[in-house]
Formats: sequence, C-alpha cells, structure tokens
Amino acid sequence: MKIVCSLELHLPEDKLPGYYAQIIKGIADIVTLLDRHKTLLFVNTPEECEAIIRFVAKYKVDCERGTWLQLEEAWEPNDRMFADYGLQTREGNTFVDLGLAAVVALSAGEDPSSEYVQALEQAEEHAIASLTQEDGRRLLAVDRHQAELIAGIARAYRCAYELIQPAAAPFAL
Repeated sequence: MKIVCSLELHLPEDKLPGYYAQIIKGIADIVTLLDRHKTLLFVNTPEECEAIIRFVAKYKVDCERGTWLQLEEAWEPNDRMFADYGLQTREGNTFVDLGLAAVVALSAGEDPSSEYVQALEQAEEHAIASLTQEDGRRLLAVDRHQAELIAGIARAYRCAYELIQPAAAPFAL
C-alpha cells in the first residue's frame, strides 16, 4: 500500500477535446504521473500537486486535491461497494479514496477462545477490499465511519484489531 496525492481537474466546458490532451502533455513535462483516471491525476507528493496547480492555472483549470491509497494487485475489491470508494485505472492500478476509507487488520490474536472465522465473516460484509497477508492477518479497507464497528466485531469475537491506515484529509498545500 502506498499513499498518493490526487488532483481532479475541473476543465472548462467550452474547450475542444485536444485542449485536455495539451494540458496532460504539459503536466507530464513537469511531473511524473503515477496514473490517471479521466480527469483525476495521481502523483507521489503534495509538491507535485502544487506544481500541477501552478501549471494548469494558466489554462483556467480549477483543481480539487485528494489523498488515495494505491493497493497492491493481490487486494480483492468487493464488487458490491468498491466503486463508491475507489477506482481501477486503465493501467490496472487500484486506488481507494482515503477521504472516505480506512484500512484495518484482523487476526486471531492471542486468545485461545478467539472466533476468528466468525469475526472475519461479519467484518467482510463491510469491506471495500481485502487482502490476506502472509502472517495470516486480514487487511480490510472499510468506510472510515466503520473502522470502530470492525474494532467492536474484533472485541466481540476476541480477535486482534489494528488500525493500519486511518482516513485522511486531502494534502494541504
């Protein structure tokens, strides 16, 4: 998992299709884009976002900042709800919006009476995406408001819970 910055470009409506391509080419000359999805651009740092904002100001393009989590290929999106919290680009990269989601971990823990399978079954109903790690922990991307619910499920079933990546505000510049 990797935290990345995003900029949503709000393009003027009265421009020809080549206008956007010209802007993207100019952006690619000043920063390295990790990926893009329509008018949403992904970059590594807030400084790269700032450089893009300065560049597109010449074209009278407004921008909206975001903070996203780039997921590894092994993550399994929940088709039922993933599109409300994340996206997959044409390049095959998967991103989750950290303004909306958090990542938690569940594991059996130390308690011999742990009911890990039952806890996991209940917790996964709320998962946006999930990943089983080599150490047996299950990572779950969940709605940021449901992280505490997952913690409660873990307590009820005597399992271990950890907040891996809290929800985040957009990068401030």
